[in-house]
Amino acid sequence: MGSWERQKVKENRVLLSTISPPDGKVSYQWARSWRELQLPQESDNLVVQGLPYGVARNYVVKQLLEQNFSWLFFLDSDIILPSNSVMRLLETKLPLIGCYYTHRFPPYDPCFYGGRQDEQGKIQKVALTGWNFGDIVPCLFLPGGACLIHHSVFKRISAAGIRKWYEWTLDVDEPTGISEDYSFSLKAYSLGITPMTHTGIQARHECLANCGVRGIEAVTQ
Repeated sequence: MGSWERQKVKENRVLLSTISPPDGKVSYQWARSWRELQLPQESDNLVVQGLPYGVARNYVVKQLLEQNFSWLFFLDSDIILPSNSVMRLLETKLPLIGCYYTHRFPPYDPCFYGGRQDEQGKIQKVALTGWNFGDIVPCLFLPGGACLIHHSVFKRISAAGIRKWYEWTLDVDEPTGISEDYSFSLKAYSLGITPMTHTGIQARHECLANCGVRGIEAVTQ
């Protein structure tokens, strides 16, 4: 392998990370899709189990930077992907981009959102319209369950003096808080990095029913 080929391999190395449920159990469909997932040469995987989501994702980012991977792909343990999903996201060369999937609960809306500022100055989620399947859609709130992120995004957030990349703020005492993945995408957006959703890569969000592009597709239990 020549120097140019080695450089290309280095530039495309992906750390695939799954935040596992405490019992480590996943469905057969998820395990099969994980096994069939295509990754660039010299990529690797990391499973984190038993930690809160924000803590787990921050741990993975530290491993990414310490081991000099170029890209991080988060795949949650309830998201089933087409096998070429990561490779297609890499082809976009966008630093922060995720796959399309819906919520697991009615009315099974898409998980990505735009935003608007309310009277208290907080950014609230707003459904995005005017896009068609296949479009790459800019957003503010990007879910982290099937998300590709370039290492430079984390470095820019750190350089801005932000202590935590991922931070879960939703709590009983803070009902207006948000999940750790949404908070991360808002931090990136505040630094001029636009989160994107690739609606041409359509994942399934596991629950009592398969939530696909058109909502409920088949009851599984």
